[in-house]
Amino acid sequence: MDDIYTRQILALAGDIPFEERLAEPDVSATKVSRICGSTLTVDACLEEGRITKFGQKVKACAIGQACAAIVAKHVIGLTADELWPVAEIFQAMVKEGTEPVWPAEKWKELEIFKELHGNSARYGSVMLPFECLKEVFKG
Repeated sequence: MDDIYTRQILALAGDIPFEERLAEPDVSATKVSRICGSTLTVDACLEEGRITKFGQKVKACAIGQACAAIVAKHVIGLTADELWPVAEIFQAMVKEGTEPVWPAEKWKELEIFKELHGNSARYGSVMLPFECLKEVFKG
């Protein structure tokens, strides 16, 4: 179990981008992991279906924080059509052990979570960024 807390995950958890909520978001979403109680709230401003501003409040384990950090690096300019395949590939990698084929190289960093396959206690926390962003795009 301790093997999942790599130096890379701990470093990411300590350096989360957009770690403040927006004062006037167009949309907000909060998701809570039923498994561990990790919570993520995201705020976004959208223009023509793209995220133009982003903020978040992360209350999660290092795994959840690290995933929120990686996703936040790539969220500005993101559209729903770009999010869906990444979320599906990520979920398949973590839950089913599927080898990921990312639609863009920038998402390859998510592969640090491959080791979570078979550790269902971590699925809830690590999926929070994707669940929140799906809600953001539903608006």
